[in-house]
Amino acid sequence: MALRRVDVGPVDTFADGEIRRVEVEGRGLAIVRQGDAWYALRDVCPHQGARLSDGRVGGTALARQPGDEIVLGRVGEILSCPWHGWEYDVRTGRSLCEPEKVRVRTYPVRVEDGRVVVEMD
Repeated sequence: MALRRVDVGPVDTFADGEIRRVEVEGRGLAIVRQGDAWYALRDVCPHQGARLSDGRVGGTALARQPGDEIVLGRVGEILSCPWHGWEYDVRTGRSLCEPEKVRVRTYPVRVEDGRVVVEMD
């Protein structure tokens, strides 16, 4: 099946670090801008259905091994659900807790002629 290109708005209307909900044919998408990087995810948390666009993009707590100092890492790559804090990688949609079992659908995003374009099936 060929992917359709859907224009979701002009680049300059999306602030850096913003998560914005857009509706495409009744389907909610969370569009994330991180500088020149763009991500689109289905706007539903698989855990209990919260809108991920109401969450925040940040980092996550990391340690090299048990007992090591915990540091903030992967800043700008992690989308946290607003209800229970479930964390998802904005690049892959995979949950940080159960990456092989839980994921959010992702869609390719491009910038074309100053417009944000999402590729959907």
